[in-house]
Amino acid sequence: LALLYCTNFGFMLNYILTGTYHHYIKESNMINIKDIEAAYERIEKYVWRTRLEKSLYLSDKDTEAYMKLECEQPIVKNFKLRGVLGKLTLLTDQQLKKGYGTISSGNQGVSVAYASQLLNLDKPYIVVPETTPKPKLEKMEKFGADIHFFGKSFDEANGLGEAVFEEKGIVKIDAREDVEGLYGTGTIGMEILQQLPDVDVVLIPKGSGGNCIANGSYFRQAKPDVKIIAVEPENSPALTTNLKTGVWTKFFDTPEDAIMQSLVGGCAKNTFDNAKDCIDEILLVSDAEVKDAIYEMAQNEKVIAEPDSAAVYAAYKKYRHMFEGKKTAMIITGGNISKELFREIMSDH
Repeated sequence: LALLYCTNFGFMLNYILTGTYHHYIKESNMINIKDIEAAYERIEKYVWRTRLEKSLYLSDKDTEAYMKLECEQPIVKNFKLRGVLGKLTLLTDQQLKKGYGTISSGNQGVSVAYASQLLNLDKPYIVVPETTPKPKLEKMEKFGADIHFFGKSFDEANGLGEAVFEEKGIVKIDAREDVEGLYGTGTIGMEILQQLPDVDVVLIPKGSGGNCIANGSYFRQAKPDVKIIAVEPENSPALTTNLKTGVWTKFFDTPEDAIMQSLVGGCAKNTFDNAKDCIDEILLVSDAEVKDAIYEMAQNEKVIAEPDSAAVYAAYKKYRHMFEGKKTAMIITGGNISKELFREIMSDH
């Protein structure tokens, strides 16, 4: 109670002094740390304890940068396997008989398809936009997913797909609003704290926002002085805009050629509701800055990162002054970049 009071008081004080936030949450709905710890016990045999690799290229003297390499999760190469398993391991036989699935721009769908094989479940019903990267579609197909195309963006696929899930009575494994799934996602923070007990800052890519809320909730309760920073695309600053206006919008206009496909579009309602409790700051990066980061990660770090996860590396470089004298962990959420985009970036550089 004391922790929640102090956290909420800090945000209220910030609101009074700066007017930064137009929507203040009186009651915290953060994820309980016990639910995250329980999820870890259920899923740890299926996921890898990924490396927390120090970057020699970004670190200097007392300034240390680390990469939490969720892009090295087995087979799926992305962090969403944790949340998917966290949810699926809680479903009853009756729920599973009705069918289950997800709406995804790629990584969530891959993780649901792969998890279904790990748990010996029937194939999932997966809705994807037409712009889903080929590597992610190929993996879903290999895992035997039942794939359906709706719309050209995640927002379109989500809007159209939700009606189908409701009509068919299918259990939705939702990366945006599924709190039970976020229990598993929060286990990334658990591992970071075990690997780097004196961590000062955690940088997290903000897509729908579940990753930020899950791991923000964990650190608020386990080590409240850790600063949680979300990273959004300049061409789709959904959460930044929603917080400034004080109005949540489920969908958000974004350019069709945006490269951070999992980060563009609207944010989840629970992200908007809990952002003040779980996120200290939001940083914006451009497509060009992310392309530079992808190149440098491949060349210098020997890490293959997709645009969405390279966003945190780009943000660290762009706003380096914010991290001086700090120990910062960047969550590299996935490595599923298309061959065409990777080849283009390498060639341009």
